[in-house]
Amino acid sequence: MRGVEAASQEVRIAGGGPDQAARKRAAVELIRNHDRPLRWTARRYSICPEDAEDAYQRGVEILLSKAPTTDLRQLLPWTRTVIKHEALAIRKNRERTLARPGQEHERESDLEDWVQLIASESDGPDEITVRREKVARSREALAQLKPAELKALTQLAEGFSYQEIGEINQWSRTKVNRCLVSMRSLNFRNEG
Repeated sequence: MRGVEAASQEVRIAGGGPDQAARKRAAVELIRNHDRPLRWTARRYSICPEDAEDAYQRGVEILLSKAPTTDLRQLLPWTRTVIKHEALAIRKNRERTLARPGQEHERESDLEDWVQLIASESDGPDEITVRREKVARSREALAQLKPAELKALTQLAEGFSYQEIGEINQWSRTKVNRCLVSMRSLNFRNEG
């Protein structure tokens, strides 16, 4: 650290600030020794980790281009302040974006329905209506089945094979087939 401080005393441009090489050396030294606390500062004032990373990167860019000194004792608090201000600026922008999703102008906000902007995992009214119609048609089709056909269909849905259905009910393979085929033809008539 002494080498950087000595360099900061010697390397000054006519404008009074450190030159680019001295800034870079000081920034590397600062980041090497204080990376974790600087990242913590960015995270503290940010909404999410991605915003914290953006604020940290912007702060390092500003450190490289506009550092007022190369003295690490003064540079660390200055860099923390810069990163904090960057994080707060990103946060303010994010909050503004989240407060008005999808709106460009004030006039559009009056016309837009905010309830429609809320994402929903459930189906909309159209999908619910279609599903209800399918359930109603299925209910009608099941009501038209004979008891033996309904029993065979239920056992088939439970995963039994044609042979197992015949053995359970003591039916011939022909009767099992007839029950399930009549159910299928009824289903095709319902869909068509």
